Amino acid sequence: MNKKALFYGLLYSALVIAFKLWLVLSGRSVERFYFHFAHFLTVLFILPFYVICILSVRRDLGGWIGGRDAMKLALTIFAVGAVTTSIYNYFEFTQNGKDLAIAYYNSEDYLNNYLRTLKTVKPEEYPKLIAEQIEVAKTSAFKATTGKLFSLMLIGISGSVIVASILRRKPAAV
Repeated sequence: MNKKALFYGLLYSALVIAFKLWLVLSGRSVERFYFHFAHFLTVLFILPFYVICILSVRRDLGGWIGGRDAMKLALTIFAVGAVTTSIYNYFEFTQNGKDLAIAYYNSEDYLNNYLRTLKTVKPEEYPKLIAEQIEVAKTSAFKATTGKLFSLMLIGISGSVIVASILRRKPAAV
């Protein structure tokens, strides 16, 4: 395993965890944007780490790197990031994930920006819908972590293939 890929994977994980802790501790995690898109932003955040690591190793190798080697680097970053962020997501859900979901679904933001925009839902049905959403949010920590891991796998693996194929360089023919 390449030490740079391990370093960049751990750096990615540390920054993602710091961002998620900032959201939880600042109270922003119940805002509509962060509640729905924070995980998506952290998943996309892995792509620059692929680029930086592959370019760094390519520079160390004299300006060239094979596609297979670039792919190994990117997948190492992905594997380290997936394991560490999944562990964090599990503990975050068990500590305060349910409470955050309950707070969000009972908030005025959810009521005003989502429920009241639905034309087919009558105001009398709001409490029933809120109760259903809260029940769905009380799923197990394993299910919540698996859901987040799936999107990381989707973007992480396909992103590693794309970045590795773009950044590979063959040595100049003599």
